[in-house]
Amino acid sequence: MCAATLADCLIAEANAAVQLVSRTSSMDEIHFAVAVALGELGRFDAALDTAGRIDDARTMAEALGEIAGAAARVGAFDRAREIAMSIVDGRVKSAKVAALETLAVHLAAAGRIEEAFDTVIAIDNPFRRSEAQAAIAVSAARAGDVPAGIRAATRIATSYWFTSDQAGVKIASGLVSRSGEFDHFWFHEALGAIARIQAESGDVAGALQTAGAIPELSGRSRALAGIARVQAETGDIEGARATARRIESAYGDLEAMVAIARAMAASGQVDAALDLARDIVRSYGDASALVAVAVEQARAGDAEASRRTAMAIDNLDSRTQALSGAAAALVQGGQLDAASSLLPMLPEAGDRADLVRTLAVLLASAGAPVPALDVADRFAGARDRGEIGVAVALAQAGSGDVQGALATARGLQDDMLRAIALAGIAPFAR
Repeated sequence: MCAATLADCLIAEANAAVQLVSRTSSMDEIHFAVAVALGELGRFDAALDTAGRIDDARTMAEALGEIAGAAARVGAFDRAREIAMSIVDGRVKSAKVAALETLAVHLAAAGRIEEAFDTVIAIDNPFRRSEAQAAIAVSAARAGDVPAGIRAATRIATSYWFTSDQAGVKIASGLVSRSGEFDHFWFHEALGAIARIQAESGDVAGALQTAGAIPELSGRSRALAGIARVQAETGDIEGARATARRIESAYGDLEAMVAIARAMAASGQVDAALDLARDIVRSYGDASALVAVAVEQARAGDAEASRRTAMAIDNLDSRTQALSGAAAALVQGGQLDAASSLLPMLPEAGDRADLVRTLAVLLASAGAPVPALDVADRFAGARDRGEIGVAVALAQAGSGDVQGALATARGLQDDMLRAIALAGIAPFAR
């Protein structure tokens, strides 16, 4: 019987499972889960000690990145910076860069923008540094200081890209093909994101002004499409149409038109939404609007109409998105049987497993763990069942049902998965 706090007992139980597994990779996964849990609990020294036991360099880097993020979230910025700078990456996608960007975002949200910019100087890759600077600008705006966000966005161009010593490191990437586009891409993306934030707050006029300040056609068009999407999502369909008409680039209004079709379906104009969605397929070769309409039909409770819309989509990937989204909406509406009936319509085993996991997590988060596990038992293969059980346990804990989560976790037969679940529950058991 453990006499410590429940969180400590769960950490100890997870640590003890290391002795029950034989593969180094399984030990690493347990250490990773425990290190992340300790980080979320604010026990950074213990978290770092546990991360140091991880054998695989890539997994260790990811663990350190998670711990740094946990420190940043609670305002322990100096500690977060120290941990982030200690990361030695062993992969293309840098955990160190991600940790530094996370720290910078939290600094910016706290109004410490100069420190945020100083933090991302440590990012060697010039493209990723510029991307992190854009994240700083967006974070400042999202925290409520739009002028500070715009000033920060402007610095991406004036303070970084236009310095003479950067000429030798400007390289093209998969997103851009010419150095001029590369120089300005994240500057424009930051302004576009800030424009969306303004629209979300109800300042559409300000959003349009910010978008109009973007000098490059495609960047400006993406910003306007984002504003139109926000307008449509908030019920202003006519306003969304007006904003979409401002878009100058060819096919640049696709996002806006998809959002308008979704909003029409959500407001009950299903036939008109379907007509628009089919027009989009014919004009753009894109079925995203049909996917959106199918999901809205399911959200309204019309499972059969949703199924018909989804199955009429020719593109297999888009049809899978429609069926998956519709199933999730039906579960949220209490139609578990209707949602389950869509699972056999997914031809790929991986897509079915992903959907089963999504449905199980939705049910568990809504306080229905028994149906969640029943869905997993009925539709998940043996290989996926345990991982879905972990996800269900964590969803239960996240919804406040810690004791139920413990019952689910301790019912897992696999020692590694049980330990991962117990460690994941620990931060909710404080």
